[in-house]
Amino acid sequence: MNAATLNSKFGIDNTIGFEQYQHTTIAKLSSPHASAKVSLYGAHVLSFIPNNQKEVLFVSDDAVYKNGKAIRGGIPICWPWFNAHPVDASLPSHGFARISNWEVTQSSCLNDEVSLELTLSSNSDTMQLWPYHFKATLLVTLGKTLEVSLTSHNLDTKPFDISAALHTYFNIADINTVKLEGLDATRYHDDVLNTQDVQADKLLSFGQRTDRRYLSKSKTTIHDVDRYIKVGKTGSGVTVVWNPGEELAMQMPDLLGGYKSMLCVEAANSLDDTITVQPGTQHTLSTTIVC
Repeated sequence: MNAATLNSKFGIDNTIGFEQYQHTTIAKLSSPHASAKVSLYGAHVLSFIPNNQKEVLFVSDDAVYKNGKAIRGGIPICWPWFNAHPVDASLPSHGFARISNWEVTQSSCLNDEVSLELTLSSNSDTMQLWPYHFKATLLVTLGKTLEVSLTSHNLDTKPFDISAALHTYFNIADINTVKLEGLDATRYHDDVLNTQDVQADKLLSFGQRTDRRYLSKSKTTIHDVDRYIKVGKTGSGVTVVWNPGEELAMQMPDLLGGYKSMLCVEAANSLDDTITVQPGTQHTLSTTIVC
């Protein structure tokens, strides 16, 4: 559907509207407490701005908006596998959800909360990449908080395994001064060093390349200049913490110096938290952000 058709079918006056942006359609959400933007390409949340505050999510100034390319920033959906495919490295990194066009299936406004549901269903293209019948839904709920929930429905006759992440990029003042709380005494896998360790410090500091998967179901808090960003989650036993650092970022044309202003804290299913979804059942992975 084009933006005009979407506005006619799913638009809500002063609350939800749709407009074209480059190759994709953007949904603009507005509640009495905040605003948000969602790209239908990738079901990709691009913006969350609470009233009287600055942007909470980071999107690179060098992000590329075109088919087949993931948007750098916001909340990309890594699904149905996280990182490289476990068997075939030629398949898309982090799966195909973030580089697929999703359909709007529902919109609503109730009790000062605005909701938008997007759906991706198995088709001939997805079956070539992942041979299962499925329906994935992303529910974005905007009120005083931003809640993003990804539900994987198994419509097949056999079980399937998924690893996934809501790969949230947070907008921060400076990677060298930001701190992350909530992961102390937690075991993690370091994907830079390929080692395992336990987080000793209460506040995690940055400044060099960081790529860790923490075995944690806990909430975390980002300590930024003049604000705290609280990140909750459900359906997730792993928290991914990522910043590429200067050397790697400069090899990423869609990020470059933007690494200084971003920190990824992700609700994930990975490592021992890979999920088996039985036929006729579903699994929901969600994250909640309050600032």
